[in-house]
This record gives sequence, C-alpha cells and structure tokens, in this order.
Amino acid sequence: MSEELSRWYRGRLVGGPFRPFDPGECAALEREIGLPLPPAYRSFLEAAGGEKLDYSVRLPACEPEPVQGFDGLYQLGRDDAGEYGWGTLLGEYRRSRDGWLAENVPLTGLLPIARNGGSDTLFLDLNPATHGQLHAFVHAIAWPGYLGNHVFTKVADNFDAYLDSLFIDPDTAEDAWADVADSDPSDPWRRTVEEWLDKELPAWRAEAWATS
Repeated sequence: MSEELSRWYRGRLVGGPFRPFDPGECAALEREIGLPLPPAYRSFLEAAGGEKLDYSVRLPACEPEPVQGFDGLYQLGRDDAGEYGWGTLLGEYRRSRDGWLAENVPLTGLLPIARNGGSDTLFLDLNPATHGQLHAFVHAIAWPGYLGNHVFTKVADNFDAYLDSLFIDPDTAEDAWADVADSDPSDPWRRTVEEWLDKELPAWRAEAWATS
C-alpha cells in the first residue's frame, strides 16, 4: 500500500491510502457483475483509486439540499484482512444486492463506488444502454428544511464528467483548513490543503475563517 497522502487526477485531489492497481481484481469484479467497467472509471482506478474525494456535486433533484457529496471511495481488491469487506468494490456490490435498498431501487447493473457519512450512495451504471453513467441514492431526513423523500437521480453522463462537475463546498473548505491551520507551514499535508484550496477557491485566504 502506498504511503502517499494524496494524488491529483484530472485536477481533483484524491486522498489515500492507495493500493496498486490489480488487473486480476478488476477482472474478478467484472466477471461477478457480468459487465465491463467503463474506460473512464478504469483509468481512474489505475492512476489514483484512493479512499477520499472530498468534493461536492449539485443535484437539483435533491432540493432543498441540492449540494451533496460522496467523499468515501470504495477500493478495488481486498481489504487489509484479505477479504472483500466493507469499502471494497466487490464487497459493497455483493452487499447491495440484499436488503432495503435493493427492494426500492432498480440496482441491476449498478456498482456502488462511493458513499458519504449518511450512507447516501454513488453508483456506476454498467448496463449497456446507459454504460458509464453515474446515479445517486440520497436518503430523506424527517426534519423541516431537509430532503423530504428518498431520491434516486442521475448524477453525470460518465466518470470524467462527474469529476469535472465537482466543487469544494465552503463548509468543507473551512473544516479542511481548521484541521491544518495550527500545523507547521512546512507540514506536507498543510501544503497540500493550501494547494487544493488555492486551485479550487482562489479567494479563500480572504475568508474570515482563514484569517482568524
């Protein structure tokens, strides 16, 4: 497993840890699903494929909460225990076939590839007619001002388009800076966060949370 903290891919910062791409594991995943991975997503797994993608995406279908995020990426291959456990692509695919979600969402040909802390899930569509599209399932929250009903919606036409649509939510930026603000200016992760914010939010240094 790589000790790298992060990698850049198509202008997006992907957080580690990173495992070497294993073509055999990719073949095993495709064999079990019975459908091939789209080239754009396979390229991402080959070049990056880390565990964090700390961005947001705008989903109009999720009004009044259109800004959603799926920061926890599932990884190709087995986990540290040598199993297809939680957080692995094959393990999550197998688990998604059972239970409440499978009874309420048409999951045929859909591979879960990421989630967030609220168990909202990002899916990659492997079906021939819609191959490469991304969809999301977002849970309702029974509270005024939040999403009143569960939503299953298309997110992007392909994985590259998904990456291109991502942005840093201001709250995410503030939290990321708060985690490193007291670190030494030469700290590698602090420098990475600064580079990330400089790229995505050029005016961030003028924000009150960055100057306090």
